[in-house]
Amino acid sequence: MNRTLVWFRRDLRISDHEPLFRAARRGWVVPVFIFDRALLKHPETGAGRVAFMLDCLAALDADLQARGGRLILRGGDPVQVLPELIRETAAEGIYAHTDCERIYGRVRDARLNQVLADQGMKIRWFEPPASLAELIPYPRYRSRWFRDMSAPLVPTPARVEVPPDIASDVLPSLQALEHIADSKPIPLGGTAAARKLLADFLSDKSDRYYWQLSYPSAEATTGLSPHIKFGAISVRECVQTIQQTPDQGDFRIRRSHQQLIARLRWGSGFAQRFRYLPQLELRSLYTVFDEDGWAFDEDLYQAWQEGQTGFPIVDAAARCLSATGGWQALNFRARAIYASFLSNLLGMDWRFGALHFMRHLIDGDCPIDHYQWAMQSGVTHCLDKTWTRIYNPGQVAVDRCDPDGAFIKHWVPELAHLAPSQLGSPPPMKGYPTPILDYRQARQKRVKQLEKQRSRFLSRVNVVPHLAHLPNDLTPFGSDRHSSEITWAQLPTESLFPAALDLTALDAQQAIALRTWFVAHVDVTPPKVRKHQTESPVNQLVLNL
Repeated sequence: MNRTLVWFRRDLRISDHEPLFRAARRGWVVPVFIFDRALLKHPETGAGRVAFMLDCLAALDADLQARGGRLILRGGDPVQVLPELIRETAAEGIYAHTDCERIYGRVRDARLNQVLADQGMKIRWFEPPASLAELIPYPRYRSRWFRDMSAPLVPTPARVEVPPDIASDVLPSLQALEHIADSKPIPLGGTAAARKLLADFLSDKSDRYYWQLSYPSAEATTGLSPHIKFGAISVRECVQTIQQTPDQGDFRIRRSHQQLIARLRWGSGFAQRFRYLPQLELRSLYTVFDEDGWAFDEDLYQAWQEGQTGFPIVDAAARCLSATGGWQALNFRARAIYASFLSNLLGMDWRFGALHFMRHLIDGDCPIDHYQWAMQSGVTHCLDKTWTRIYNPGQVAVDRCDPDGAFIKHWVPELAHLAPSQLGSPPPMKGYPTPILDYRQARQKRVKQLEKQRSRFLSRVNVVPHLAHLPNDLTPFGSDRHSSEITWAQLPTESLFPAALDLTALDAQQAIALRTWFVAHVDVTPPKVRKHQTESPVNQLVLNL
């Protein structure tokens, strides 16, 4: 009987999983997950996210066992482990989804392709829904996304027959993977848990989701983002479940359903941008921002990390992230305010912020996190907009996002005795720092800087000459600050798989198509504000489900 390896990566489920379904129809299946040290010891890998992944793997194994199978676990470099496993199991080849989250993964997969070809072995790659190699304009991609999301779910195999003679490592502990638990509450992983979260949201929160997203204390999010990051549930299943849930004629529910589907689409769009331009993991979109350089102050960076800036809404977000991993308690508005403070007001490189976030976020997903960080910092600015998004972290933010002060008072208890009207600029007190910057001065400086930098590319028909290219050195940012496994980046790299866009080879029409990914496709304008209020627009595409 035919034998096929199914390599699980960020698709830890058995439903809506085409490689598994196709392999199960062929005969014996060898479902394998490989603990890859280059990812486990990536500078942006956090212990909480690894702990959640382990729970998802346990759930995946249980789901496979319920259908007669089991999950095979191995450790090591997949480029070495997989050919060995093919020989060990007498498999005919490998089925796997493509993955564009990390440059490392694309280097690894290109090397695997070459090694397998050299040894006469086969691998078949399956594109996840809404992932494609062709460069198309963003409006066409949006239509493609809806088309892919409306396609029938791939059936769940009734049986997954795994050869009984194949050995598997035991599921390791967090400590065995060289991570130390940091007391973050880890959500229950797996498909069943994801489906329950979605069902609970649709029954309990969908009448208020749209209106309460800006209020972190409301906890109006679905909590699904970690499960989507590891593929415990497919985006397509989420979309179809939402669409099949009646709105009962309630426009509040209808708007919330639409908003959640839009956020799922934005997440896919960020991944597709990284499909085209993987350099966004390491660089700003436009060269001018990194060429001009950034300010950096270790003490100020530490104050921002630890929630000691003297701005309560920023400090609350900092402490919430460190304590919870942000997957449910830190909503998109709080993340945006916290991010904007570092790059726009302290003037520091957004990559230091992304590094800190990714080391803590349970739902950390590189394309989403990095692109949002760069956007909040103004360095992926829409080509057809002239205004600047910079959040006022004072009373304006409190009034807009935490009007009763519940979020701030929970995470900054030393201010619990103050009235909400004092939480934007608390009076001097023992045990809480004074502000580390002057907002108006810092904002004015940043606006002038961004206007000067953007003048080089704003409204240009062809922006390709202004875009950053993939660097020769692919060493992950932050590897000099955190213990990391980066030997892969020190080896010659001939290609990526999937391949990146070759910016030097784009013709005029392709350049126009690429440009559509970095303009506003809706009429978003800054809100009118009172004279004392210098606030930035609230319509930000920040993904936190």
